[in-house]
Amino acid sequence: MVAHDNTVMNATITNATPSADDESTLSESTPIGTDPQRDVMSDVVPDVTPEEVPGVTIASTPATATVPAEEMKPSQSVTYRPMRWNDLDDIVREFDRTWGQCSAAAGTPVSMQISRHFVLHYLEPTTRAIVAELDGRFMGVTLSRVAGEPLAFPQAKQELAAINGELNRSTLGTKTLSETEQWHEMELRMEREIDINDVARGEIELFLVAKSARGHGVGGSLWRQAMDYFANCQVARFYLHTDSSCDVSFYDHKGLNCIAARYAADHPEDGADMDDIFIYAGTPENTR
Repeated sequence: MVAHDNTVMNATITNATPSADDESTLSESTPIGTDPQRDVMSDVVPDVTPEEVPGVTIASTPATATVPAEEMKPSQSVTYRPMRWNDLDDIVREFDRTWGQCSAAAGTPVSMQISRHFVLHYLEPTTRAIVAELDGRFMGVTLSRVAGEPLAFPQAKQELAAINGELNRSTLGTKTLSETEQWHEMELRMEREIDINDVARGEIELFLVAKSARGHGVGGSLWRQAMDYFANCQVARFYLHTDSSCDVSFYDHKGLNCIAARYAADHPEDGADMDDIFIYAGTPENTR
């Protein structure tokens, strides 16, 4: 998404990777299949006090938010399954709920359009997508990419071009899309500068957990399954993008290393509201 003053919000590793404290809420009984795209997995939601889990991309989530008791009950079961194309709208809506208010297009139809752009941008190279749901309600998603593996949704490229066309039909949409594409290019430039794609076959493209699911182990379970997918594909190293507005201590806790940084103070041309931007990398076996 795009913020004011030409600053763009990074959602590459999208809200809401759990904080280190969230690890204690993850059920160890979650079965992980050898083929995550075919297996449906379930995790009993633990009986814990609901709490908000900090975001891990540009927008910070209010720490005072809590999960209503009726939304997540200890007896309910969260299921994990391969994403279907008709999940796209649910993901876009949650993406917009999480970051839409930080966009210059907030409160306008362009906000949902740019959220759709972001989700499709991350979905286009994705080779594995897992959705968490509770009684048919969207709870979270991880989009992962492994170089050389088949695309999960080849149609995403065409759909991305279509939403870009819609954005370019309005002045606000054109401006928002232009700033967003500048952000994408900045991320690619950082990757090229360190040749990360020469040494890391895997990337977490999008990691999003619904507010109603945070603090209940959903994010931790999605993360572990992504690591298992990388391990099954014999990925020795993976990476992700994040920034200074996020709870980067989660990555430190998981054993990832910050391998690239772009500090806002060194780049005033990016705008006064720009955060520091980082690339973190790790190995699947050491980051579960």
